[in-house]
Amino acid sequence: MEIEKLKGSLLSEAEAEAEKIVGTAQADAKAMLSTERAKLSALREKAEEEVEKTLEEQRNERIAWARLEAKRVLAEAREDTIAGVIDQFFQELKNVRKSADYKKLLKESVPSAAKELGKGSVVHVVKGDKAKLPKITGAKVKEDLKGLGGALVESPGGSIRIDLTLETLFESRRDELRKSISDKLFGGK
Repeated sequence: MEIEKLKGSLLSEAEAEAEKIVGTAQADAKAMLSTERAKLSALREKAEEEVEKTLEEQRNERIAWARLEAKRVLAEAREDTIAGVIDQFFQELKNVRKSADYKKLLKESVPSAAKELGKGSVVHVVKGDKAKLPKITGAKVKEDLKGLGGALVESPGGSIRIDLTLETLFESRRDELRKSISDKLFGGK
């Protein structure tokens, strides 16, 4: 019976030791599970932060692109508006030949240009404008100019030309006119 007692005692001790080991193992497993859950939570938070950062960057990029696109569209609209005003200006230039300012332009600039080029110069004007010119001594006037108006004055050999056509006068001031139109339409922006 002693063996039985010894066997029972050993079994008790083994069960107690097994329970102790199992308890320690369960505590370790619980601690490891808690640590892993904390790591997982930290990783999840970091991933969420990275996603938020990426989304914010994409949002800012799209906003910047939209602003740039809006500026481009606005610039195109302004350019179209200015081009429309210039086209309208050219349409109005057809009627300028009836104005007193046009007559004044011809009276002041054409004789001066003919005098500068000397005797025998040729003045080309649009049909009907010859009557608007004063008598120009030493120059021949021809009504053979194509265009909106003004004059083209040539030296006797045709080697030198002074272009006083409305188209050329306009082109020489195109940038100034565009700026003026822009300032009036858009407030100097």
